[in-house]
Amino acid sequence: MNKIGKAMLCTALTGAIAVGAAGAADLGTLTPQGAKAYLDQIVTLQNQYGKAAARADDGFSGLLTGLSMAKLVDMDGDGTPELYCGAGLEGQHMYSYADGKIYALNIPEGVSNFGTDVSPCTQFYVGKDKAYLVSGQEVMNNNPVTFWTKQGDKAVVVLTYTDGFDWDAETPTPVKTINGQSVTAEEFSSAILDFTGDMDEQYYSFWESPYNSDRALSPRSALQDTITSLRKLTNPTAHVSRHKVTLNGAKADLAAYTINRSNYFKLRDLAAALKGLDSEFAVTWNAAQQRIDLTSRTAYTPVGGEQTALPAGNKAASLTNASVYLDGKPLSLTAYSISGNNYFKLRDLGDALGFSVDWDNATSTVTISAQ
Repeated sequence: MNKIGKAMLCTALTGAIAVGAAGAADLGTLTPQGAKAYLDQIVTLQNQYGKAAARADDGFSGLLTGLSMAKLVDMDGDGTPELYCGAGLEGQHMYSYADGKIYALNIPEGVSNFGTDVSPCTQFYVGKDKAYLVSGQEVMNNNPVTFWTKQGDKAVVVLTYTDGFDWDAETPTPVKTINGQSVTAEEFSSAILDFTGDMDEQYYSFWESPYNSDRALSPRSALQDTITSLRKLTNPTAHVSRHKVTLNGAKADLAAYTINRSNYFKLRDLAAALKGLDSEFAVTWNAAQQRIDLTSRTAYTPVGGEQTALPAGNKAASLTNASVYLDGKPLSLTAYSISGNNYFKLRDLGDALGFSVDWDNATSTVTISAQ
């Protein structure tokens, strides 16, 4: 059978293109730094494979080329989603982010076709506390289908099945196995249903064809949804905070921006407010090391402009890798650059500098307690 014939057969067997996408990606507990790492990886793969495009030539019109899919999916239910990327016939990848680093998970190199070599598609089963990537090539030829998930820091196979035919028999007969054991058609269907339970099946086709099933989802829409969601953490909109702020029970004039439901402050504003307390700290710019140096239990020296009101209106923010050291040791802080100034997450600063931060929901007040 030629490739075009195979393609038409695969379309009939599995269905393909999508009429929609799964919607906005769930960021879970992914940090802004993790989001940036994922976005950088998407750009790296776009440079490697090219950007998504649909072929318009010969019998493969609509077949996607380039990096055509990206999806956030929490494979092991730990709250931090993994990043899946697919490039059609050229390959697939999965990444995880932990301890400030991104690392690749070892999954099958090829995007699945399940039926033929020219109709790539990606299939997931997604549940509340786990997800499976389903991988299969030339299934009708008795090649195995594997269910992959993440355990610890590795991708592992948790189920294998075959669902093909004995082509050598006088009359081709079905061949079905679960984890190497032969089963009947009824046992096969029951085992797959039991294994996937109430999980949501999500199927993406890399061939945009008019013959496709309406159950399929669009890889290109998933890619854009994922990028948009990740940018909510790396390039969010900052809103001038309307929350009241108290320091040890007294009103504090501390202007802040609210970003993704957390408040961000200038270091010098906070240092001026804490002056005279045990939690006070000095702020200096270390030109030689190109970093901000904080010195604990040291009186802050004002430079002018501290604790001034912020201009009205929302502002574009961008994640910054501002290098901050406390008493000579590096700090891991989430910071955004807004209108040329760096704003730091208040709870991060509290953890580093020894003051506590609470939220009074009844009065919409950020309460800072410092010795």
